[in-house]
Amino acid sequence: MRRTAYYITITTDGMYADPDGGLDYFEPDEVGHRYANGLVRDAGDAVMGRRMYDVMDYWDELDLDDPSVSDVEREFATFWRETPKHVASRGTPTLRANADQIEGDLVDYVRRLRAGDGPDIMLAGGADLFAALSEAGLIDDYRFAVAPMALGQGKQLFGSLTKPLHLRLTASRTFPDGTALLEYVRDDEKTREAST
Repeated sequence: MRRTAYYITITTDGMYADPDGGLDYFEPDEVGHRYANGLVRDAGDAVMGRRMYDVMDYWDELDLDDPSVSDVEREFATFWRETPKHVASRGTPTLRANADQIEGDLVDYVRRLRAGDGPDIMLAGGADLFAALSEAGLIDDYRFAVAPMALGQGKQLFGSLTKPLHLRLTASRTFPDGTALLEYVRDDEKTREAST
């Protein structure tokens, strides 16, 4: 069975985007960017919500031959383009190369995708996708890059959860820009205790 890993940058107050859905508030340093590059490189597939997919169009449009593009950005764009992407959307998104729209139920789709063998499945998206997959027990690894700032208002990552999510810290580190990377797995024992 394939592992699933959810990765996102959030603020110290738990926001993954500003009130308009923008992500311009934070630019990772090179070390943090290289960490994300490795996650994308190692992913066999990426499952994401439509808004996150739309935000990531920058990487499909980036001119890799432009000498002003940094090596770390060129590397990320290359890995991004190589990774098959599966987009969850209620509408009809405009899809770019190496992407398809998830047909049917998101939870069932991810369950089928992870049933086989192969590399990890990268998960990325907003509060609804996060809650649906968390509450279905379909996220193995949680990776939160906590940016050293607070927005006060915006889109809360944990706002769509309908019950507590119990996690166990497995690793942590900081990047030079002050971002704290927190890596968790589900704490199934606490989850079982809470449900009885």
